[in-house]
Amino acid sequence: MNKKIHVYAVLRVDGDISGDEGITVKEILPTLEEAMQEVERLNQLNRGKNCRYFWRIGRCFPEGRNKASEQSSSDSD
Repeated sequence: MNKKIHVYAVLRVDGDISGDEGITVKEILPTLEEAMQEVERLNQLNRGKNCRYFWRIGRCFPEGRNKASEQSSSDSD
């Protein structure tokens, strides 16, 4: 089975740094609720520090991406 789980990344954008260098993945959390709470906490804690936090959904492949791809290929035969 193609094992993947949804996860929620908490990201930080630093206003003083341009481009990709200014984006940091702070942590990956298992639920939307935890991610939203952490984003709110961090934005309050760092208010006025020229950075902001937000969350985005993503996928985690605990067994690795190749195993998931191999399984998908064999399922389509």
